[in-house]
Amino acid sequence: MSTSRFGVEFRAELKGNTLSGHAAVFDQVADLGPWGLEALSRTAFDDALADDTTDVRALFNHDPNMLLGRQSTGTLRLGTDEEGLTFDVDLPDTSAGRDVAELARRGELTGASFGFVPGTDEWSKTSDGRRLRTHTSVKSLVDISPVTFPAYIGASVAMRSMNIDLPNRAKSQLVRARARVQKG
Repeated sequence: MSTSRFGVEFRAELKGNTLSGHAAVFDQVADLGPWGLEALSRTAFDDALADDTTDVRALFNHDPNMLLGRQSTGTLRLGTDEEGLTFDVDLPDTSAGRDVAELARRGELTGASFGFVPGTDEWSKTSDGRRLRTHTSVKSLVDISPVTFPAYIGASVAMRSMNIDLPNRAKSQLVRARARVQKG
């Protein structure tokens, strides 16, 4: 059984020491380069979240040495809404927890990813002939990770508790900077 990593849009809110947001977004296509295109259907997490044996970890950059929370201890809570996979993680008072909180507050932590064991999927072709794999179910979730380099170019972090609204010029600069990182 192989584990897969999937980069996703990361929308987060930091309130106190709890980081909340969406670790996965439904119906959005990710270009994984040589691995092709992938997407998540709205049913993708139903089976994994219903499994009582699931014990997902929240890690920073998928690093098991940077543990942020764990489902079995109640410090990581997962669910779904109309947008995707939601999470709340109570950040620990550790170097990793304080670093993640500070990077989120500053708007420098811009992505997320999750590790999973694939379940069922559907294959189709896009209008330009590329193959698209849509995960209709995830057998199990392994980790949820805020990451430095997400697979989605449009990934963003919104500090909703602060109601920051970037002017259009700043948004344009942010998009160009992310595009440069993705090309590099």
